[in-house]
Amino acid sequence: MNETKNQMTPEQETLIPMEEALKTAEERLPNFEPGEIIDAKVVLVRDDAAFVDIGGKSDYSIPLAELTAESAALAQEVVKTGDLIKVMVVRTEEEDKISLSKRRADERLVWLDLQEAFNSQSLVSGTVSGVVKGGLNVNLNGVKAFMPASHAVLEQTKNLESLVGQTFDMNILELDLAKKRVLVSRRKILEEERRKIEAEFFENIKEGERRKGKVTKILNFGAFVDLGSGIEGLIHISELSWNRVKNAAEVLNEGDEVEVLVTKVDPEKKRLSLSLKQIEEHPWDRAIKDFTEGAVYQGTVVRLEPFGAFIRLAPGVEGLAHISQLAEKRVNNPEEVLSVGQEVQVKIIKIDPSKRKVSLSLKQVASDREKEQLHAYLKQHQDQPFVQNLGDFIKIEQ
Repeated sequence: MNETKNQMTPEQETLIPMEEALKTAEERLPNFEPGEIIDAKVVLVRDDAAFVDIGGKSDYSIPLAELTAESAALAQEVVKTGDLIKVMVVRTEEEDKISLSKRRADERLVWLDLQEAFNSQSLVSGTVSGVVKGGLNVNLNGVKAFMPASHAVLEQTKNLESLVGQTFDMNILELDLAKKRVLVSRRKILEEERRKIEAEFFENIKEGERRKGKVTKILNFGAFVDLGSGIEGLIHISELSWNRVKNAAEVLNEGDEVEVLVTKVDPEKKRLSLSLKQIEEHPWDRAIKDFTEGAVYQGTVVRLEPFGAFIRLAPGVEGLAHISQLAEKRVNNPEEVLSVGQEVQVKIIKIDPSKRKVSLSLKQVASDREKEQLHAYLKQHQDQPFVQNLGDFIKIEQ
């Protein structure tokens, strides 16, 4: 009974080989959908095309135009025999009519990578390919993106040409797969880099240091100087020169290389105050070296005040003769004994370098002169009694 059950009719014996043949044929025939990305192995490369094995009974050719989006004269510049590559199925009419494209597969994979980077807010690498109105064209591994000028650099500049050809990390701001539109930015990265640079800079710089820099801007109230890495400090107009300055342009020009003194550091506000004039010795400090306390000098009255007279000893050096030091007699107003422009002999009572002040006396000059005259007279009449000598000297003076 079992033997009867296991016996096959001639029709059944004929059907089995046919099913096996169809199954074998299906295994040989690739079953791909248009737009599908599959693996392929390069088996032959000619000048104008590459032949690949995708697992079927035949090898398929990919013309040079479908190998790469880049400019290439020969297929050998793109692939070589033995390479494993990704290709896109473009059309599948029949087994022998399958069209493949490495170029389109590469582009699709790049878009998928960009989508993943956009969703995860990861950085992507791109090369600036050109300057256009409002910003830059960027090549993201074959995909064209746009970077607004305000997201390319931190400072305002019309010169973006220097960025062409450079490769940077960047963020994806917008991504539209349907419209094939990508908007990218370097701004966050640049701002973070700047924060690190500023933090390190302000941690190391100290007040009283001398630094070299370059003048970047000239304004009515002063000049800005770049001390490196785009960090600027201000030289106020009052710190440009020891002489009076009406406009910073009288002293500096944009692009000048200068040495400055750091006078104030404000890490919280990221501000630096600089001085150009304090790099040089103050004119007063130079001039006062020619004068000595206790000595008498010629001077010119330049100003009279109720409390005394200002007398110029040299250019940049003036001293004050207090009203009590103008004469031996009581003086109620300096104009009683002096006038502006009058040449006088004065004695330096005190020099105060820290305050750059000089105290003068006219009456001590007269007193010293009288003492010198008395000393000279007594020396001439040293053989006579002192009382007699002094009496004769007083008569002479009278």
